[in-house]
Amino acid sequence: MTGFVFGLIVIAQGNSSDKGKGKDKSKNEKTAKQGSSEQKEKEAKEKKQQEEHSKKIWDGTSDKNGKAPMPSKNQPAKVRAAFQRDYPNASNVSWSKYRGDWTASFGNGFYRSTALYHANGERRDTRTLVTRNEMPVNVIDAIFKRNPGTRLEDVIKIEVPNVSKDIFRVKDILGGKPTYFYYNSEGQLVKYNY
Repeated sequence: MTGFVFGLIVIAQGNSSDKGKGKDKSKNEKTAKQGSSEQKEKEAKEKKQQEEHSKKIWDGTSDKNGKAPMPSKNQPAKVRAAFQRDYPNASNVSWSKYRGDWTASFGNGFYRSTALYHANGERRDTRTLVTRNEMPVNVIDAIFKRNPGTRLEDVIKIEVPNVSKDIFRVKDILGGKPTYFYYNSEGQLVKYNY
């Protein structure tokens, strides 16, 4: 009899501990699902930001055939090495190829930037979307002196290696059509090839 009672007690304890494990398991599954959902939302938000960045960076630069940058996986070793050297702390990097150049869009601190490289690893330029507050005052003055009705939309700061003056690409709507102007950091209107 004692053995029978002892066996019932052991079985009862086993069942009650299984119930606790079940609760922990469902709690862990619920937490995992929340984490997964949050991760998916974060990834979707980052993808949307990347697409918006890319659209603004390349707006008005399409090649003769109207092609935009194409995603790329196999960059030349010289290009990858040059990018690592130039931007060792880059995060969330996505590569594409555009007009014969390799482009790397990446997180750069608070900003998202895009660096363009020739196949030999030489950096052509780096482009970053900036706000009006981040532009030099003399550039803003030159823009509004030239055309007082300018709406500063999608200003892109272009950093060119071995050139001390940054270039600012300004989008304006003239006659209902987007038009792009390039100014150096001293406020002078300059020409720049895409």
